[in-house]
Amino acid sequence: MRAPRLRPTTLSAVCGFCALLPGGAAQAQLDAASPFIRDAAAGFNARTFYMDSEDNSKAPAQTLKEAWAIGGKLFGRTGYWRDTLQFGASYYLSLPLYAPDGRDGTLLLAPGQETISVLGELYGRLKVGDTRLTLGRQEIDLGYQRASGVRSNRGDATYLGRQDNRMVPLTYQAVLLGWQAHERLNYYAGWVDKAKLRNSEDFVDAGAAIGAKGSGSDLWSGGVQFAPVKDFWVQGWVHRSSDVIRIGFVDADYVARLSAASWLRLAGQYSDQRSDGSNALTGQAFATSNTQVYAEYGLDWLSFYGTWSRTGSGADMRFPFSSGPIYTQQIMRSFTRAHESAWQLGLGTDLGRWASGLSAYVDVTRGSDAINPASGAALADATEVDAGAVWTLKQKGSAFDGLRARLRYAWVTDKTSTGDQKSSDLRIDLNLPIDFR
Repeated sequence: MRAPRLRPTTLSAVCGFCALLPGGAAQAQLDAASPFIRDAAAGFNARTFYMDSEDNSKAPAQTLKEAWAIGGKLFGRTGYWRDTLQFGASYYLSLPLYAPDGRDGTLLLAPGQETISVLGELYGRLKVGDTRLTLGRQEIDLGYQRASGVRSNRGDATYLGRQDNRMVPLTYQAVLLGWQAHERLNYYAGWVDKAKLRNSEDFVDAGAAIGAKGSGSDLWSGGVQFAPVKDFWVQGWVHRSSDVIRIGFVDADYVARLSAASWLRLAGQYSDQRSDGSNALTGQAFATSNTQVYAEYGLDWLSFYGTWSRTGSGADMRFPFSSGPIYTQQIMRSFTRAHESAWQLGLGTDLGRWASGLSAYVDVTRGSDAINPASGAALADATEVDAGAVWTLKQKGSAFDGLRARLRYAWVTDKTSTGDQKSSDLRIDLNLPIDFR
């Protein structure tokens, strides 16, 4: 394991952030200052993450991944100057605490179990009414909309997002326009020039980040979110990287309130992915799709949920910039291989009445009939069982308010021609938001 190192530019960035922070004696002056200064914010989201993964799906080969990292996100942003212009920046750090040689690949650290140290955000934002235009290095969070009180059944709103499930999220060099025409109607349009993947310090062309080696293509994106009635959201998005890939999807999510403490939720999504232009991603044309339906019944502190999924035969689904709007996206598998059918059953619990801030879940997902899209050969059926618990401290005024501790474990069984192959994945992470104001 190599010693952690920080770039000189990183140290300069840290010093720049410190210059944004007010001392206690200046607070009264800040309260009387313009919104550009008064509404400024700065903080550090401290995080530590341990991951231990064993993948035996391609026996006799075995893939071991293990690392323990510490770091987080140091951020600062101004208020709006004349209610119009804002600036912000974020620095991300992931240092190895335990990173054995030969167990690379967790994405907690850079390749080779190296430190990640990067100025991931540096942006300006222009606001006119309910329209916002953000330019520069930025996280992209397209506002996953759902009714209040129900579980989160996916990681990102679309195929373009933060994918913040390791130490460092995806960030982009981009221009993003967001317009809220009504409290129930949102429009988005964006252009992504470059992307920085979760385990990297480098911003590379969007096409290359998707996986098209040597591609200099950018990516264009547009979408709309609409709630025709309360507790019913409909979304549609299109993404295109010239000569690389086109992605489009629609989804709908509806919650019917059966009583003050119970609900029925129905959702569904359809995604289409296909090659574009000169087929730089795979060297040949491809097209595939995924259809999923989701149902959830909630009663007070319990929720029961289930999903059915079907993927087209032309290719596996791809998730270059997010975990996608996919209900079967599990800890180890997404169950979206070519021609794969999958189902999922799960149970979620809110244990707050017995232990404040504690929730837990367990679910099982099974995929069958998957094929190799190139040869048509059958692939092993797979079953994944996931279990997890999350505890969040809610204690206003405490230095540890917002502390989140999360434990997750996955067991996977692949039914291969040589017998059942067992894989597993353990993840433990702690996250503490620290406000410098």
